[in-house]
Amino acid sequence: MSRILFVLYAEKTHLFIQVPLARAFAAAGHEVRVASQPELVPEITRAGLTAVPVGRDHAMGRLLTLRPEFRSRFGGSDLPPFDVADVAGESLSLSYLRSGYADVVPWWFRLVNEPMVDDLVGLCRWWRPDLVVWEPGTFAGAVAARACGAAHGRLTWGVDFFGRVREQFVRLLAEEGAGTAVAARPGDDPLGEWLEACAGRFGVGFDEELTTGQFTADLLPAPFRLDTSINYVPVRYGVYNGVSVVPRWLWEAPVRPRVGFTLGLSAMERLAGYAVSVVEILRALAELDVEVVAAVAGADGIRGELGAVAGRVRVEEFVPLAALAPTCAVMVHHGGFGTIGTTSLHAVPQLAVAEQLDAIWLARGVSRYGAGVDLPVAEATGERVAREVLRMLTDASFTEGARRLRADLHAMPSPAEAVPHLIRLADRHRTKNDRRQAS
Repeated sequence: MSRILFVLYAEKTHLFIQVPLARAFAAAGHEVRVASQPELVPEITRAGLTAVPVGRDHAMGRLLTLRPEFRSRFGGSDLPPFDVADVAGESLSLSYLRSGYADVVPWWFRLVNEPMVDDLVGLCRWWRPDLVVWEPGTFAGAVAARACGAAHGRLTWGVDFFGRVREQFVRLLAEEGAGTAVAARPGDDPLGEWLEACAGRFGVGFDEELTTGQFTADLLPAPFRLDTSINYVPVRYGVYNGVSVVPRWLWEAPVRPRVGFTLGLSAMERLAGYAVSVVEILRALAELDVEVVAAVAGADGIRGELGAVAGRVRVEEFVPLAALAPTCAVMVHHGGFGTIGTTSLHAVPQLAVAEQLDAIWLARGVSRYGAGVDLPVAEATGERVAREVLRMLTDASFTEGARRLRADLHAMPSPAEAVPHLIRLADRHRTKNDRRQAS
């Protein structure tokens, strides 16, 4: 039996991604704990997992509320340096990546990691986990793992723009002559310099394993990946919707093709709200010969605004996507990782109206499979959405593409099947860690 510690800063949607793999480790007989800031503890325990509160709550939510410029930057598609993750390497600028890191490290990475890192290192030195699995922005997990000699790896929640941009930055930095580790001049490598200082407090030296892990568990098929040299371990996306109740009306087969509509959790809980007009889109969909089910925040108000078509659209505050998706002929959504993963498992064609950084690349991936349509936010009028939905309902190629995507997902190891391989990886890296410490 091994000790497995999952680590993430307090962000509910990131926890939902970790739950299936954490449960798989526990079901295999391993001792599993989830460390995060106190704010997230109720969600962890509601998932049936053992929580360990560390440090104090981060201020990201307060920052996004008080500073609209950060909220729009975090929720949009132009967040340097990550907005150029899919740009060819020869077209990238070191100065652009460097200034992007200089901007994002203080208001994102330091903001969420610094409040928890001291407690997390103390926890790891006391509990001695064998493996630390960390969310890609929670670098404190890598620092704490190194401080106690544990193996560690990341678990993705989308396209790995973190790893892609970091590799390109390190390459360009080396070409400039500043070296491949922490740069020689202050300001050359904002992420590396912060991590070096953070890790140094605990006697831990900096290297690139602190930025991208010793391996990365990736939850989507290879065609979604950006080009990197990172060791990706495929693990099939697993579904967890939080505390859920399946309503009675979902038991009955729809009389007409059902169109699902959801815009996720983060837009209303963390960001500036929905980027499209929900009422306009629902009114347009109601004109089709379909049954529309919308799961959106502020359901009562939206029902009132729908007016005459309200009886033709079911609007709910929450419907568990794992129960709704299999009943749908088309799913309209915001391109979120959990939504795309769940919908893809059921071979449902998708219309993605994506605005957030990783959602845009995920939506493009679905489109490349032929499993749906990637519709820019600026073009997402009610009329256009309805037209694209009608096209997906009548063109069988979208269903064929959705089936190809589902087949590729099901070809990946399930979380339960991945556990033995991840344990072997952890054993191998712990041996390497022991050799490093001995030298």
